[in-house]
Amino acid sequence: MKVIVGLTLLATLALPQGKPKPFRDRPAAPEMVVIPAGRGVEGSTEAETMREGRAPALAAFERPRRAVSIAQPFAMATHHVTNREFGAFVKATRRDMAGCVVLAAGKWSSAPDRAHGFTDPGWATRDDQPVVCVNWDDADAYAAWLSARTGKRYRLPTEREYEYAARAGTTTARWWGDGADDLCSRANGGDRSYAAILPSDAGANLACDDGYATVNPVGRYPANRWGLHDMYGNAWQWTADCFAATRDTPAPDPCPARAIRGGSWHSSAATLRSATRFSLPPATRASSLGFRVVREIDDIEGERR
Repeated sequence: MKVIVGLTLLATLALPQGKPKPFRDRPAAPEMVVIPAGRGVEGSTEAETMREGRAPALAAFERPRRAVSIAQPFAMATHHVTNREFGAFVKATRRDMAGCVVLAAGKWSSAPDRAHGFTDPGWATRDDQPVVCVNWDDADAYAAWLSARTGKRYRLPTEREYEYAARAGTTTARWWGDGADDLCSRANGGDRSYAAILPSDAGANLACDDGYATVNPVGRYPANRWGLHDMYGNAWQWTADCFAATRDTPAPDPCPARAIRGGSWHSSAATLRSATRFSLPPATRASSLGFRVVREIDDIEGERR
């Protein structure tokens, strides 16, 4: 894939020429696009987190703001792994998926409820919705299974890959700019529909309504310039990385928590940004937590795509 390089005040960013061309390795595999190698930024500025009203402890997770480089192109799924895609894995492997923390009757369950799981996360599911109620091991096992079926190397994205792809060559808080005024037309977060099922959440964005109280079918909102949907909202997404409190802090070993990115259907407007970082214990299954995969590609394949 050819790229053009544009100079910004913060970094030199790689921008692909033309619209990315989606592909699948198998009919039932996730739809992918090639993300170009290049340079970008990660993290937020103090001005950004103050404007968004981010709590200081959460803002600290996003420091420092710095230039980054992605040396090799990689492919990323255009959307979350869906119920249909994950269901094929569960059927083939007979994986036990019972148990999930869910929102019911206006409150979150205090522990995983074995009456709930990815087929019943607290609402009637659809094949084209993002799979939720998956823990880190579930997501990692799906990627390994998909790799075995396709002969290609699928895995979870690193935090750096996720943010680089979410930004799609931008340095603003969100891929379309800094503002959140039109957020409900671009992402599924905690809005008026969500507030109707959890009115006690003071962080809900009551300024607009995206039409979904919980998850939305994938692909309903505009893709960023690299062809990726729902990089903010819908469901939090596991990454490969062990979480460190700041980007310059060594990750603990053994790993008590994995980094998650993107926010979800219950996230505040301030959370739905490229730089937002959070973490959960890897055994967590929750009805707002899903994932997407990346696939490694070689140079020849990258040029062909």
